Amino acid sequence: MTRPLKTGLIIAGALIALFVAAVVILVATVDPNAYKAEISQAVKKATGRELVFEGDIGLNLFPWLGLEVGPVALGNAPGFAPKEMVRINKAMASIRILPLLTGDLIVGDVVLDGFTLNLAVNKQGVSNWADLTKAQADDGQSAAPSGGEGGKAASGTTPGALSVQGVQITGAQVNFVNEQTGQKASVADLNLTVGSVGDKLSTPFELTFALRMDEPRIDVRPKLTGLAAFDRAKETFDVTELALELFNLRVTGFLYAKDLNHSLNYSAELKLAPMSPRDLLAKLGVAAPNTADPKALTRAEADIKVNGTADAVSLESLTAKLDDTTLTANGAVKHFARPAITAEANVDDLNADRYLPPATDKKAVSSPAPAESTAANETPTAEPDLSALKALDLSAKLTVGKLKAMNLTVTDILVQVLAKNGLVLVKPFSASLYDGSLTGHSELDARATPAPWKESAELKDVQAGPLLKDLTGKDHLLGATVARYALTGAGLTPANIKKTITGTASFAFTNGAVNGVNVAKMLRDAWARLKGKAVSADEPARTDFAELLGSAVFDKGHITNDDLLMKSPLLRVTGKGWADLPQNSVDYLATVTVVGTLQGQDGASIEELKGLPLPIRAKGSLDQPEISLDPKALAEALLKGSFKQGAKDLEKNLKDSILGGTKSGASGAATDGTTGTTEKKSPGSLLKGILKKK
Repeated sequence: MTRPLKTGLIIAGALIALFVAAVVILVATVDPNAYKAEISQAVKKATGRELVFEGDIGLNLFPWLGLEVGPVALGNAPGFAPKEMVRINKAMASIRILPLLTGDLIVGDVVLDGFTLNLAVNKQGVSNWADLTKAQADDGQSAAPSGGEGGKAASGTTPGALSVQGVQITGAQVNFVNEQTGQKASVADLNLTVGSVGDKLSTPFELTFALRMDEPRIDVRPKLTGLAAFDRAKETFDVTELALELFNLRVTGFLYAKDLNHSLNYSAELKLAPMSPRDLLAKLGVAAPNTADPKALTRAEADIKVNGTADAVSLESLTAKLDDTTLTANGAVKHFARPAITAEANVDDLNADRYLPPATDKKAVSSPAPAESTAANETPTAEPDLSALKALDLSAKLTVGKLKAMNLTVTDILVQVLAKNGLVLVKPFSASLYDGSLTGHSELDARATPAPWKESAELKDVQAGPLLKDLTGKDHLLGATVARYALTGAGLTPANIKKTITGTASFAFTNGAVNGVNVAKMLRDAWARLKGKAVSADEPARTDFAELLGSAVFDKGHITNDDLLMKSPLLRVTGKGWADLPQNSVDYLATVTVVGTLQGQDGASIEELKGLPLPIRAKGSLDQPEISLDPKALAEALLKGSFKQGAKDLEKNLKDSILGGTKSGASGAATDGTTGTTEKKSPGSLLKGILKKK
């Protein structure tokens, strides 16, 4: 060994020995308890609070320099209870001395027992920590940095290694009371155990506590466990084997984060194990909804993957299952200050009816007496607040394979929503239902109040019978359906919709029937009464038709129809009139004309009525209009012989506008209405009110 090296080692050893001797002498000769009064006075001066040491302060010896503090309490702010804001039963910490010489910090076990924190807000809205934060802010303003960048290490220095043998927090408690709202909450019996912490070490941790709240009522004890690790060189932090247990919930997964050149990137995967939503509600003390299917809400699970940065988050995938329904989704949010949201979701098969309340016996519920005017009894409703839509930047797409709702079955649903600068557009909306299709689009302008809107849709080749049978349980109207509408309005409340709705609508039913009414029998019975004869025997309550067409014009809630036309082998029905939505009133006249023999519907023939126009009027309240066949008008028409046959121009115009032109053979009946039969489909009630006998 060379002489210079030997001399250097002797000097280094002497310095270390001197340092160790100094520490030993310091610990042996200095009593920290002698300074408790001075520490309390300094705290009093800085915060105005009393700091009380109820136990001793102890120092440990070499090679660990340790500090142990017995029971200590910090007083509460004036006017707040309890007397103490903070209490600690015991606190311990230590550091290894020799590694400090190389810039490394090795901390021993950190122990905190019986930590209690009481937080409160009084009736005036003042918190018991407001004075502490104010004092801290004042100190920060007065202690301006003398030079350089605050909190930054001196140029050319590198932070040393940091390690902690373990952390143990036991019996911690946080209490919160808000006298303004009456809310109370507490975190009690908090226990945290952390294993050895250090660079590239896998550190186990376990956290348990009891959370209690009065409103909403919550009393839970979650448990969180996992393994955490950080890599200083790679600037990464990850948590594996993450597990959260709460009630009957168990969530597992991992979290990974990287701060490369101060640019945060993170990803996470979480999995919710199969659980029962009903059981969860029961544990929360909440009654589960009474569903039509008692097996609904009995199984749920989910998997989620996310990635993100400091200013964006991406939902890579979401798979959630509720009972027999599976939802898959993905999306992203960019620029948190002004979020731009994209999302796509798909639902495979959803039976919404099973989650509704069980059906009740509606027969036992009597219908209320009709009011003179529903509009007069309506209480004005304020328009919904759409201000949030003004800043919404959204592009979303939803597809549903099969949906059952209100007993209707719809498949292949597609909904695309675009929202930007207060304008919300739903285009397209499409679906398949009952052998036909529905397409449409909607617009809503949230920049004005009440908000203007537009709606248009087309229904093609939908079988009205099965649809209405599923919806109402009755097949009032049968036939293939074509319908279109294009409407505008302003406002989303019922009152504003009724008084602003404007536009056009049209419909056509082919090869159908009106169930529940036999117009031919109504005519024969009326004719028999005029002649003083007995009415005919009971017959099937059904009126077949080859075509039923019509259109309507909406003008600020006033609806006008002048071109109703129904063709059947026996009858022609034309109609005209109006309905007023704001006034809840209607005045409509349908004219029925016999064009063929009435024997076609199992009734006795009355050729005397052939060619005679017979008026059926609906008038009064839209809720329950008075509908009648006027015998006087029937007699007058018979005596005057004023019937003018022919509605060919009306028929041609309707077919051109609704069906796109006359389709030969489509009706299944001759144009004179004397031959042909119709195929029965399923329900509908468009002419129910017009042709129903009073």
